[in-house]
Amino acid sequence: MIRDYAPGDLDAVRALVGDTLAEFGFARDMGGVERDLADVARSYGMDAADPVAPRGGFWVAEENGAIVGTVAIRPKSHGVCELKRLYLRASHRGTGLGQRLYEHAEAFARRAGYRTIWLDSSRRFTRAHRLYQRNGFVLVESLDNEWEDDVYEKTL
Repeated sequence: MIRDYAPGDLDAVRALVGDTLAEFGFARDMGGVERDLADVARSYGMDAADPVAPRGGFWVAEENGAIVGTVAIRPKSHGVCELKRLYLRASHRGTGLGQRLYEHAEAFARRAGYRTIWLDSSRRFTRAHRLYQRNGFVLVESLDNEWEDDVYEKTL
């Protein structure tokens, strides 16, 4: 089940994201991840004044009471949002859950009026990159940074 993030999810989300980063050789607190997760509503634009049309969102996938996946949309600029935090427990990769999480986030972005989604993702996350490409994202830049990021963009 995919549902909105709730403050009580914080520890489980931190564990999922930290475990995934460690699995791929990254430090758990790399790149401001901990800071972002410390205040999800602020970090992902969910504390907007208009509750009818929030500009960002954060969702979790839950199975048998355990959080097994996450995804977020963060506002970037007028008409542009960023796909963030698409993480899955290793046991749930290849099950279609990543695709469902992505579709949930894209549907939100469309409803919120975004025209473009972009993302940056470490080249270490090869399966995620295949998902992005299958869903119409185009590689726009490869960065030489600590994450070894590729930057993708999709017009909605």
